[in-house]
Amino acid sequence: MKRQLLGFLVVLCALPVYAQTVLFQESVDTTGALPVGWLARRWTTTDQTPSPGSGGFSFALQGRQADRLCTPVFDARAATPDTLSYLARRTGSYPALHLVVRASVDGGHTFPYVVAAAGEALPEADGSWTALRFPLSPELSGTPALQLCFDAFGGTSSSARVQLDDITLQGTGQLRRWPLAAWPAHIDAGFVAVGDTVSLPLQVRNQTDSTLIVTLPAPPSPWWLSRSAVVLLPHQTDTLTLFVAPALADTFAVTWGIPLEGDTFSVSLHVTSTPPLHALGWHTPTIAARAQDTVQLGLQLQLSGEATALQGLLVTALLPAHRLTYLETLPGASLPNPTQWTLQTVQRGDTLQVLLLGEGIHALPAGSYPELLRLQMVPGDVPDTTRLILTLNTLQATTATPEAAPMVLALHPRRLHLTVRPRTAQAVLFPDTLRLPITVVGSRRTATAYLSNPGGERTLHARVLPPSDPTLTVAPDSLAVAPDDTARLTITFRPTLREFGYRVATVHVRHDGLGTDTLLVVEATGVGGLGDATEEGAVDVADLQRGIRFVLAQEAPEAQDRLVLDVAPFPYGDGRLQLDDLSVLVQAIARNAWPDGHPLPVPPPTPSAAGKQEAPIVFRPVVEADGRLHLEIDAPQPFGALQLALPPIVCDTGSVTVPPEARLLAETTPDRLTLLLYRLDGASFAPGRYRLGVLETERADTLRPVRWVAVDETGRYLPTAVQPAEGTGVVSVSEAPVFFPPYPQPFFVGQHSALVIAGELPAPSPFILEVFDLLGRRLAVEQGQLPGGSFRYRWEVRDAQGHRLAPGLYLLRLRTSSHTRTFPLVVLR
Repeated sequence: MKRQLLGFLVVLCALPVYAQTVLFQESVDTTGALPVGWLARRWTTTDQTPSPGSGGFSFALQGRQADRLCTPVFDARAATPDTLSYLARRTGSYPALHLVVRASVDGGHTFPYVVAAAGEALPEADGSWTALRFPLSPELSGTPALQLCFDAFGGTSSSARVQLDDITLQGTGQLRRWPLAAWPAHIDAGFVAVGDTVSLPLQVRNQTDSTLIVTLPAPPSPWWLSRSAVVLLPHQTDTLTLFVAPALADTFAVTWGIPLEGDTFSVSLHVTSTPPLHALGWHTPTIAARAQDTVQLGLQLQLSGEATALQGLLVTALLPAHRLTYLETLPGASLPNPTQWTLQTVQRGDTLQVLLLGEGIHALPAGSYPELLRLQMVPGDVPDTTRLILTLNTLQATTATPEAAPMVLALHPRRLHLTVRPRTAQAVLFPDTLRLPITVVGSRRTATAYLSNPGGERTLHARVLPPSDPTLTVAPDSLAVAPDDTARLTITFRPTLREFGYRVATVHVRHDGLGTDTLLVVEATGVGGLGDATEEGAVDVADLQRGIRFVLAQEAPEAQDRLVLDVAPFPYGDGRLQLDDLSVLVQAIARNAWPDGHPLPVPPPTPSAAGKQEAPIVFRPVVEADGRLHLEIDAPQPFGALQLALPPIVCDTGSVTVPPEARLLAETTPDRLTLLLYRLDGASFAPGRYRLGVLETERADTLRPVRWVAVDETGRYLPTAVQPAEGTGVVSVSEAPVFFPPYPQPFFVGQHSALVIAGELPAPSPFILEVFDLLGRRLAVEQGQLPGGSFRYRWEVRDAQGHRLAPGLYLLRLRTSSHTRTFPLVVLR
């Protein structure tokens, strides 16, 4: 028997021995920085209270804050780690329960394995180092992405401290540290519908002391990656984005290999596009709403007949990058016994988390819940129609079992498309043209315009830009017009001694309603300013003639005459009317500017002319045999002075036909040629023909006066006319067409039958009326003949096909033989 036992021992000793070896041991050799590949936010290294183990340094965490200390990610495919050992020490204010050691096989994405539970991971006694040793689960062997973490919960005081040293993995085989750690090493996108695209993050970390350049091959279909390489500095972490977009209904389980230093780091990828049996998703994937409307979004739940009852779920949704003025989550109509469920919502930036948990035994059995939860939101204002996307991002669900086992729920439909159109406001300004009465310098005139918001869905906000004309002011400068309401604008005209005459200004009303700025044209005439003795709103030979009579004492000036004609020394005068005042006035009229360069006022379009039955004084350009253009005046009656303004051109006054006592002044400026014919003795020019000069280059058939004025010896305007050289007849300068704004404005379809366009024409004329939208498309055209004198034309506001124009803003262009005018038209229902 002894021989047999001895032989058995000999055989046993001859068998091979698989000795347990050290696969990994931390190498803390400095203070402050963690070793290469280790991860923590608050853990550090220290040389205080060194352990009896190797070296004089250890890991340490001090204070009340929790933190996780993680090892590098290891390749354990050729290793069988079976033991974890380390030295641990804690102070009295760091509880022994406040440390748990966990393990991960997916590169640190999840840590489902507990190596040392609370109460085991730290020594019972405080103040001294203790050696601890724990077996490892066989499930950790052969894995490509093994990582351990020491999950510390924090101490009870600011001086509490826990220390770890000589962290060692023992076992058999070879444990290798990856130069690149990627987590999660297993990516499961769950259900992704065909045609949908889902993005998932993949974090990568350099676990070396040198820069790492990694070429990223394209992952297998249906996955794809937006980057082909990544450069990582030592210890740097970066985040890649993987996309998955299935093109057909199937389940895809593939492996993506990342080549690293002669080896391959593998990431497993899984996704299914087969319609799920259990799903949580949007009830209506496409919704349209107006801004500031309350929108109700339903979440539906579908549990097939084989599903275990659902106890709770936590869903995360990505909100659009758009201001939501209101957001609330409510129990849906399909949630049974809503009071027995806990519903909490947390919003952080553009992420929304919704927790639904049944109290006690309350759970959701298998079935269909069309509106499990209801999200109510109010989208803010949008300038244009905006498409928003709400995406269900992540979902956790638990069953109503004692273990609270997880339930696999797909997210479908995952995306909700919300189209938000702006609440519109209409800006209608009426009238579009204001013509103020003649206003004497020193006084003021006011007129009223109205800004309305007919049919608006929200308040119209408008701002009035200051007019460029200093004589005009508009109040108020900002308005808020409620829907179907009207606000008043008061326009005030205050002419001054230097700023008067005929004024045309455009008032811009900038608003947030439909269309561009609304425009208001203001026409006003100020009279009685500097040089305007006749109070006609102009400074011309009529005022010069009045000044001559005052200087020659043929008439006694009134106080207003002294104020406006005493211009020498310029501009305030010396209290007397003398020859130097006339000289300043003559030069100003000839140059169309005062001595300081300030322009003379623009004269009104139609100067008043007394005695309209009198024969007009005619300006007649004549082409002589020498080919030159002679400027002639035919005066059938006496006159006191003439003023002729032509386009800028050189005039030769060497050969003229005027009386010796006459004064003829020709002045060319960049914008005109002005000729003045007057006398300083207060007498009149006799009837007859006068030649004022010769033009070398201007053709007679294109020569048209800029201004042509004749007055008698008292300064009264006389009728004038122009006779073209070809003998086409005499045309009155003062007769010009007048067009009034179309009415009614706005034009309400169903209430108004036709739009009326009215005005006055000096003679019959053909016309063309064109209608355009704001894109420049011509919608309608009307043609015909308008009579001379007053006219009224009715248009039924129909397009070329005979249909009524849709509500909106349009432009009307009326063209006659000599003039073109454009008017805005607002059509409403």
